[in-house]
Amino acid sequence: MQIKKAVITSAGFGTRFLPVTKTVQKEMLPILNRPLVDYVVEDCIKAGIEEIIFVVSEHNKQIRHFYSKNTRLQEYLERMGKPEMYAAVEHLHSQVQCTFVVQPDAEQYGTAIPVKLAREHLENEDAFLVFMGDDFIYNADGSSEAERMIERFTTTQSVALATCIEKPAELLHKYGVVRLNEKNGERYLLEMVEKPALGTAPSNLVNISKYVFTPAVFDILESQELNQASGELYITDTVTTLVGQGDVVIHTPSGEYLDGGYVAGWIKANLTVAKNDPELMRELAPFV
Repeated sequence: MQIKKAVITSAGFGTRFLPVTKTVQKEMLPILNRPLVDYVVEDCIKAGIEEIIFVVSEHNKQIRHFYSKNTRLQEYLERMGKPEMYAAVEHLHSQVQCTFVVQPDAEQYGTAIPVKLAREHLENEDAFLVFMGDDFIYNADGSSEAERMIERFTTTQSVALATCIEKPAELLHKYGVVRLNEKNGERYLLEMVEKPALGTAPSNLVNISKYVFTPAVFDILESQELNQASGELYITDTVTTLVGQGDVVIHTPSGEYLDGGYVAGWIKANLTVAKNDPELMRELAPFV
């Protein structure tokens, strides 16, 4: 089985970062000198992904610009005698095919909507990856977590894969927690329990919304009902339905999960990546 495509969702408002996200798309907030989303893209490229489908809002053009050729900048740097500076960023529009799917304002909302909208680009694939654009798994050794996800999905011959990380017992009530079973040395999802009451969580593993799906997911999405409480279409409900069709294997990442979707998490992500730059840390250490 070949997995050649990935979906990256990036159509949210980023309200936890207001006021900056009134203008700057949250996926474009910098981790050092690169936007958040580029760490997700880099991980996909290392895993051999050939096409990335960005699901964006109809108003946000920044990701599209970042992954497109900038002739004006290239010509400016050539006039300034610094063509090597553009050569250093040329890979942004040459290493992988970027496809953009627009999520209109009038569309239903929810974490499953971007996958549903990308159907025409994915329904003929064996399987595909799904990532959020504002968090990523960081491997300081340069390895690819997406590659490990694909390997686990393929070797277990599962119908889907969900990525989970461990959280302390006192924090589990804030997350979607998985109930699981184990067989042949792997862990498989039985259900997701949203924000369980203290002391009732079925495990210490929480979902971080990084998946491998097959096109079978699209038939589920077509008939899936909106969540009654929020009126949104949740991908976690889709995954729970998939459990009835076969094994949904759980992947626990080797790298460190960095959530750049809120201010404290974004600062932690910057510091974590900076730690692996000795020159940068020599300057930062006195202030940290």
